[in-house]
Formats: sequence, C-alpha cells, structure tokens
Amino acid sequence: MTVLALRPESTPRPASQVSLWWVGAGALPAFLERIDPAPHVAPRPEMLPLRGVDLVVAETSLENPAEGLLKRIRERCPRADVVFLVPDLNDVREVALLQSGAGLVLDANAPDTLKRARFFRLHQSTGHRVHLRNADPGPDADDDVQGRRLMALSFASRLMTTVQDETEIFQRLVEVVARELASKRVSLMQVNREAGVLEMRVAVGIPKEIIRAARPRLGQGIAGTCALLGKPLFIDDHQRARSNGDLSEFVPDGNEFKNLPMSLTVPIKVKGEVVGVVNVTDRSDAEPYSNQDIAFISALMGQAGYLLENATLLRHLSALRAYSEQVVNTLTDPLAVIDDQFRIVSCNTRFQAQFAAQAGDYLWDRLPIENEARTALAHHTSGQATAAPLTEWTLDERVYDPTVTPFKLETAQSRYLLFLRDVTARRAMERRLVGAEKMASLGVLAAGVAHEINNPLAFVKSNARNAADYMKDMVSVVEAWHTAADAAGAHPAFAKARAVEDAVDLEFLSSDLARMMQESVDGVERVEKIVIGLKSFAHPDTQKAHKVRVQDLVENAITLTQGKWKYKLEMQRRFADLEPLWCLPNQLEQVFMNLIVNAAQAAKEWGKLEISVVAHEDDEVEVAFRDTCGGIPDDIRERIFEPFFTTKDIGEGTGLGLAIAYNIIENHGGRIWVDSEPGVGSTFRIRLPSGDEARPMVARQASRFRI
Repeated sequence: MTVLALRPESTPRPASQVSLWWVGAGALPAFLERIDPAPHVAPRPEMLPLRGVDLVVAETSLENPAEGLLKRIRERCPRADVVFLVPDLNDVREVALLQSGAGLVLDANAPDTLKRARFFRLHQSTGHRVHLRNADPGPDADDDVQGRRLMALSFASRLMTTVQDETEIFQRLVEVVARELASKRVSLMQVNREAGVLEMRVAVGIPKEIIRAARPRLGQGIAGTCALLGKPLFIDDHQRARSNGDLSEFVPDGNEFKNLPMSLTVPIKVKGEVVGVVNVTDRSDAEPYSNQDIAFISALMGQAGYLLENATLLRHLSALRAYSEQVVNTLTDPLAVIDDQFRIVSCNTRFQAQFAAQAGDYLWDRLPIENEARTALAHHTSGQATAAPLTEWTLDERVYDPTVTPFKLETAQSRYLLFLRDVTARRAMERRLVGAEKMASLGVLAAGVAHEINNPLAFVKSNARNAADYMKDMVSVVEAWHTAADAAGAHPAFAKARAVEDAVDLEFLSSDLARMMQESVDGVERVEKIVIGLKSFAHPDTQKAHKVRVQDLVENAITLTQGKWKYKLEMQRRFADLEPLWCLPNQLEQVFMNLIVNAAQAAKEWGKLEISVVAHEDDEVEVAFRDTCGGIPDDIRERIFEPFFTTKDIGEGTGLGLAIAYNIIENHGGRIWVDSEPGVGSTFRIRLPSGDEARPMVARQASRFRI
C-alpha cells in the first residue's frame, strides 16, 4: 500500500495526501500505476485544478514540447513540482529543462531510469513522502539509491532558485545529507580565511549553542585538517584521531575499511578552492561510508559552495560598504547624491542633521536657495559646458561652497554628487584678516600722524603755559600802575589811560584772558592724550611678560574704575579658580578698565554688569563682560573696533579705546568680539591662550611701527 509520511513542521491539507496528477494523452507509465491511490489524470494542462496540486508528471512530445507544456502547467499550478518524461533525452536537454524550472527530467524510453523514482521524496518542498506498492529492496536497490540521489540533486538545484534565505538552503541540504546517508549528525562549516577559522553555519543533531560557538582553526582538528588538505577524511577511531597530530593517514585510498568509519568529512570546493566542509557522523544503518557517498556529498554541496563563496563576498562587500559609509559620515561637510530630477538619493549624517533631509526628499524642499542658484545648479546637472561656477550658498546662517560632480550607474542612470563645503569659519577668518590689515594700515597712518604732531605739540604746550605765565606778569604790572594812579588822585595825565581802561574793560579782559590761556593749555593736553593713544595703538609696549591670574587683573580694574560705575552699575563677579597665564598685565588691565568704563557710560540710568572668568576648551581662558545697558545698533556693530570711531558725545571719547583693546588682545594671541541685542545689552568676550607656550607677541618682538 502507499505510505504517506509528513514532516512535523509542514502544514499539509487535512487529508495528508500528495495530490499527484498525470498530464498526457497516453496510458499511465508503469511506475505511476504502482502508486496507491492512483494519480489523477488530465489529458491537457488546462484541465488541471487551479489549486491543491502537489506534483505533476507530464509526457512531452513533438506536439507538446516541454517548454510550452511547462508554461501552461505553471499558469494553472504555480506551486506544483513538475516531472517530465522526455523521449530521447540527452544531457543538454536535461540541463536546459532543469534550468527552466523542472523538478526532474526522465528519459521516457529508458525503463531503468524510470525505476529511479522509487523511494524518492517526490514533494520535498512540503515534506510529503511517497512510497511505492510492494517496494522492497532487491536487485534494484542500488538503482533506487542512485535514483533517489539523482532526485536529491535535482531538488537542490531547484532549491537554489526558489529559496531566498541561504541559511534555510544550507539547513535543508544538510537534512538531505542526513537522510540519504542515514546519519544522526551532520554539520556544514564555512571557511573564514581572514580569521583563520571554520564557522559552523547549520547542522542536524547538534545543539544550537554548539553551532554558535564552534570555531575550529584551519589546519587543526578534523574539520580544520580537511579544509587545509582539501581531501575527505574517514575517521574510524576518534580516540586515535584526537591523539594523532597528523590526520592525513585518515585520507581514504579506496573503499575498503578495516573498521567501520565513525565520521566522514568532505571539503566543499569552488574553482579548486576549499570554501567549507561537511561533517557526517553516527550512521544508523551500520554501513560504512563509501566513495559514492563522498561523490554524492561533493555533488550536492558543490552547488552550496557557490552560495558559501557568495556569502563570503557579501560579507566583504558589507564590510567595505560599512567602511565607506563610516568614511562618508565622518565628513564634517554635507554630502548628498541627487538624481536628474533633484531628488535626494542618499546623503551623509551631516547633511541629514543640517537640513533634516532623507533619501527621497526633493532637494529644494530642504535647501532654501535662491532661484538664481537653482538655475545655476540645473545648468551643471544638464551638462552645459557654458555653465558658470557655482557661487556660495547661505543656508541656515552658514556659508557653503557647492560642488557638483556627475557620475553614471551601470544602469546608465545619471547621478550627481553634491558636496557643500562649509566655509563659514573661513569667511569669518577672511573678514578678520581684512579687519586686521585695515587696522594695520591705520596703525601705520596713526604712527605717521603721531610722529608729525608730537614735536610741534610739545612746543605749543610749552609756549601756551609760558604765555599764560607772561600774561599773569603783564596783568600784575598793569594792576601796579593802576594802584599808583589811584594813589595820585585825579590827575589830568591819567585821563587818557583811564579812558582806554574803561573802553577795553580791563577787569573783564584780565579774568577772561586767564580763562582762555587755561583752556588753551587744557586743549593742548587733550591733543597730547590723543597722541599718546595713537602711540599706544601703533607702538605696542615692550615690557616683559609675567604669569598673572586674570581674575586678579579684572578685580584690580574694577577697583580702579569704581568712581565711574559706582552710581550707575550693579557689579557681579563670576570667577573660576584658574592658573596664572603669561601676559602683559598693564595692557590687559587697560583693556578691562576700558570695557568697564564703556558699560558705565552706556548705562542711561541703572544697569547691571556681570564679569565672568572661566576656562574654555582648547586651553583657553574666556573673560566675558555682559551688561544690560542698551546694546549696540546693528548698523555700527562691525565698526566699533575701528580707530577714531565713537558714538560718545564730543569730549567724552577719542574712539581709540576699543581699537587699542583689539590690538592688545591680538598681540596676546587672543580674540575679542561682541554679541549684542539692541535695546537689551551687549556681551564682550575675550579668549586668551593659556599654557607655557602661549606668550604675548610683544614679549618676543619689537614694535611693528616706528614713531
């Protein structure tokens, strides 16, 4: 009777039967007549049911060629296995039909071939097993084995094309090996030459924890020796094999064994290179392994070898892709690949973070650039040779220099690499350099002006003071004559002198002349202060540098300027306990005093000034002056460090205070800048380098300008 056996993991129909159909105009072949219950018959493929068919055996002819017959069967029963009976079958024809999707191809004119269908699991994919009536081992048993293994090879071929998961393929192949060789334990290991080990991929009869942990080294142990030698090993005594360093004696010369082999290990080769091994052990039928078993495993696993090689290549490709992605994602500049429709194909993490962009987004939705820039980019992506270079883009308050590089995929699709070099810091540095050059030019001018004014100013000041003294002497002479005339009385000789005295108002003239001479001296002293400021700006102090605590310098500046801010500012301090740094104390103190006085002068009624001294990254010290005194208008913020620029009333400032402060901080190797919110307040920040290597420039060189 017919025996139908199902694997526990399969989910067959409730009847637990194989739905077997014969498609052909003639009578049933002899081997199908022996199946109970008898197969269903459909003279034409169009008569097959639309579902529920497991296996179709079809006879081809000139009127019904195999290719057309297979197509019609697949249209009705896409999931069924198909066995073809082909007259005058040859190897080329068989391979072509197997590649087109046939499960098995048999020669209809060769009865011996038909017998190979016995004892074969006809429907491997669902686990159905079909046995034939009155099928007992006899003279045809070898044919049965050969037929069964031939069918297994056909099954493996189809398995490669229908199953996507390579692990599932390997698992089902080792299950076939375990069944065909009646072995309780079978394992498949893959060679990892980079690590120098074998990695167990799948197994039958081996616990999962051993599968995950098994990593024998190449050249060591049974599996490692088999992979190294590239030859199968018959182990008939595991105890002797473990104690024997040279396992080459277990390589068989033939099919004669003195003792029953306990395990068989066969290499899996691709183009002559070992890519894995299969280990088979614990045979349940007490039969020795043979060269035919080796040939069967080698043929069956030869197909798996290409999968193993592909897995290795995929691992390498995956590692290479991960490395490439890591390199691209470490770029600090945004990078994106776009298509000719300006869709983002892919982008690095910087692009994602900066513009919240993902693959598939439209570029203009993420980069709000002007229409002119869009047109220029379109010219570049269209391949127009006359396209002008792309100009800088300002996006999210940062400046980028865009570069577009075209490339083509194997599918001839156009792709463009959009690289946005962040030049924000560079442009800020260029502005600082322009400002520095500007201030250097002004320094040269200031040096010349100071030189030209200094000498005449000295004698003008001296002459003004001497003239004031002379005027006092002359007034005293006049007053003496006036006293003498008063003593002489009303004498006619003094009448004319008294008339002149009354006309010029001698009393007013004396007092006003003294005031005028004092104002002249004060004016000359004011000019002298301006010249001193010019000299300080153009001629850095050459005093020696000292290690001083910055917080002590700030505290001293607060004390010295107390008269300026006491009734106008609430002073707050936030000082960290920092180590002393190299500086020119008098110069830094001058900068701090200037910033405190500026805050006091900017306070209209009452304000607050917070001064903080903290450590900053990159071995720097930051001194910040944060006030609530109204802020600086946007239109003049860029000019506050220019010499002679001031917003104070006439007589209150010379416009050199911040210019000198900028020069001092620059010579210390530091930076000074301002953040201001009009109507609220300003924050002047100073960054100074710390450490023994950070010393003021003026401590190592002479003045930049000669006066």
